[in-house]
Amino acid sequence: MRQLLNIAHYEMLHIFKEKILFLMVFLVPLGYAALFGAAYVTAVLNNVPIAIVDLDDSKLSREIASAFANSPHFKVVDDIKTYPELQEGMKNGRVRAGVVIPEHFEQKLARHELTRVLTVYDGSNLIWGYNTRKYIREVFNEFSASSTASYLAGMGYTKNEIRSIMDTVSLNTEVWYNPTFSYTNFLFLGLIMMILHQIGLLSVSLTVTREKERKTWLQFLSAPVPAWKIFTGKAIPYFTANFFNYALLLWFASRFVHVKIGGSLGLILVLGLLYDLVITGAGFLISLHASNSLQVTRYVMLLSVPFFMISGYTWPGTHIPVFINYLARLLPSTWMVLGFRQVALKELDMSYMLPYIRALGLMAVLALLPAVTFAKRLRPRPQGGPVINNGPSYPARWK
Repeated sequence: MRQLLNIAHYEMLHIFKEKILFLMVFLVPLGYAALFGAAYVTAVLNNVPIAIVDLDDSKLSREIASAFANSPHFKVVDDIKTYPELQEGMKNGRVRAGVVIPEHFEQKLARHELTRVLTVYDGSNLIWGYNTRKYIREVFNEFSASSTASYLAGMGYTKNEIRSIMDTVSLNTEVWYNPTFSYTNFLFLGLIMMILHQIGLLSVSLTVTREKERKTWLQFLSAPVPAWKIFTGKAIPYFTANFFNYALLLWFASRFVHVKIGGSLGLILVLGLLYDLVITGAGFLISLHASNSLQVTRYVMLLSVPFFMISGYTWPGTHIPVFINYLARLLPSTWMVLGFRQVALKELDMSYMLPYIRALGLMAVLALLPAVTFAKRLRPRPQGGPVINNGPSYPARWK
């Protein structure tokens, strides 16, 4: 029993002595809970941007538009008036849904003819898709049950006639980009990017720390070899392996998981190359500044989950607090997962992908520049902390 207590006491000393370990054990769980709670604080997805294309411009069609404008679930984008504008708005993300009221809508309704109102919504993100479909149906059901019934009753129609007329109005619904609401299309590609981020970053981050632990890093620093050659020689194997994994996992997702991967192959390759460059440069910098492999592992573990959660991939960025959104825009994983979805699911061309490519390109430069110009000097060994691969360390009372 005494030995057990000694071991427990020894571990507690290490936890309180090491700042990172202390944060992981005591503060990180609460921090994660607070972060996720802030990201999902809205709970209900309201103010969905929607466009009303009113081709009839009648009193009844304007009442339908008013029903959407008065709904707390929608925010009508007023400057989209035509179907081509609706298509463009869906592509660039200005709107997530649209309602197209056909010409002669009121006239056909008055003649008891079958009249279809077209509704479209973005199914590339299931959070948007499911909620938008539900909200559109709610608005139309409420409109049919109250506004339309009152309107027709005021014109002298009997209750049976009103019921007959209301049964002739139906919704013709199209789901764009992810028509089957496949959950794999929605989430799996993001998980692949997270896997590549974790494995690639961790592997590169261990390259210099391994040399430090084996006491061979001094040989690289004292050798008459420029810093950029040291970085390039050490980075090429990891860069190549990570890009190979990128292609392999996309092939696996398409072949066996049946994930939709469409769009331009060139854009997919460019995104992968830039993302790989960012990971390689950032991983090497982490390895330069980390004392040992244990420290690297802790850093990577701490960063992985929040990066993915605040990226806007699973929950719309418009419904995440502003300060978290600004933080997410500084992360390469945000631009990669969202940009890849735009190519693979929406099949957008270069004109829509330029912001993502520019952001990743800038981040690649910012990661690679300090990596290739690092100072060739030995950093002093930090005082305290656990000894890794350099011999055992025991409590004094065990000796």
